[in-house]
Amino acid sequence: MLVGRLAGILVASAVVFALAGCAGEAMPTPTPSATPVAPSGDGVLRIGDMTPVTGDLAGFAKAQAAGVELAVSEANTVGGFNKVPIEILHRSAGDGDPAVTDASFADLLARGVDVIIAPASASVLEQLVPLAKAAGIAVIAPASADNAPKGAETTAVVPDDAFAAKLRSSDPSVGDLSYGIEAYDLTVAAILGATLAKDDGGASIAYGLSLVTGSGIPCSSYGMCLDVLTTEPSIDYVGLAGQINYTSETGLAYFGKAVAATPTAK
Repeated sequence: MLVGRLAGILVASAVVFALAGCAGEAMPTPTPSATPVAPSGDGVLRIGDMTPVTGDLAGFAKAQAAGVELAVSEANTVGGFNKVPIEILHRSAGDGDPAVTDASFADLLARGVDVIIAPASASVLEQLVPLAKAAGIAVIAPASADNAPKGAETTAVVPDDAFAAKLRSSDPSVGDLSYGIEAYDLTVAAILGATLAKDDGGASIAYGLSLVTGSGIPCSSYGMCLDVLTTEPSIDYVGLAGQINYTSETGLAYFGKAVAATPTAK
């Protein structure tokens, strides 16, 4: 169960792919051109859930954690990543406390995390993304109204009773269910990214995420997408929150109807 575990708000969803050098070697920075990268994973997909547990974003923490856990649990049920169970590590994002952000990231890095789900906090992202770039870790970050493209949908998706029950099966103490669906979808997308790239390294996940949505065969769950890939070369993952949209210029992604990629003024 997830009682006491960490999570955070997903306002509209954004995907920031922050990749660069690791251990002094230059890591490829992925772009939507979907250029394959050299494998860099160790065979175990590790997802870091780095979210605020205090402040304005704390109220949605348990819902996001439950969404992440649910997505990983379902993926592990059908074989995990490359027949190896996917691991999750929950840490505080330190919203408003840079020292906590640094310490949490350092711990996740030491534990071999490949991708981090970060909060919708501009201050945390400003601090976290450079750290992730230096370490070659992919970051999946939510976009808020401050940085989403103008006109992008930012309203949280309200889960139906069935999905709400699933979230609470992961953590019975979940109260506010907002952003649980978004967290679930982003986690599924990250796992699919590793699956499509056939590698769990951060650069590979970012490359694979560029292939998760597009002109392939539609699928709406990890298991369904795996089934499609047994006979088809590409997929178009559309989860419960809708289509995931992102651009190379901003690194941001959001759910629903695509709009112009110009960020709103801060």
